[in-house]
Amino acid sequence: MKQFVVIGMGRFGSNLAKSLYRLGNQVLAIDYQKRNIEYIKDQVTEAIVADAKDLKLLTQVIDKDVDSVIIATGNDIEMSVLTTLHLRNIGVKHLVAKAKSEDHGEILKALGVDEVIFPEKDIAKRLAEKLDMTNMIFNIPIAHDYSIIEVITPANFVGKSLIELDLRNKYGINIIGIRPLISDELKVVPNGQTIIPPDSAMILICKTDEISKLRLQ
Repeated sequence: MKQFVVIGMGRFGSNLAKSLYRLGNQVLAIDYQKRNIEYIKDQVTEAIVADAKDLKLLTQVIDKDVDSVIIATGNDIEMSVLTTLHLRNIGVKHLVAKAKSEDHGEILKALGVDEVIFPEKDIAKRLAEKLDMTNMIFNIPIAHDYSIIEVITPANFVGKSLIELDLRNKYGINIIGIRPLISDELKVVPNGQTIIPPDSAMILICKTDEISKLRLQ
């Protein structure tokens, strides 16, 4: 079980807090508006009405050893910046922040935010990639700009070995699993001699900005 703090119970923050809690984590939700806390309080571990610009108050309610603090107040740049400064002073070990614009994101990075997110931009990008790639089954972004992707095996891959395809050297793509389309039986971490079967799907890891290379059929 991990411990998270989510600051800002707008649409993004509240949905993130609820999702983290449903996954079995401890979640502290913070917002300066009482109505937002009343809405979320039964769907997280704890919910507190507090002004995130108040360093003394944040010090009292946030344990610096939590796994991550997420600042979801991206539309209020002043609050976002001040909250970031306060959390860095507290000594929080991992900090994620929502940004309103590229310039806002650069400021947050300069202040020491570990990960800056642009929810609307990221969602739009993933949807565009999914619509563009008819053979994609799912796309899960992971750390350091990489994604785990499942795609229907291109027809020209069938009957070839992984060594023969040489996807790692050609495209920077690593195959971590192969499964038949009609079942959930999964061959995990196949070796180089593995032959790609027909009517199958491949689970891959690759850089998110290189997903377009998977449109190989």
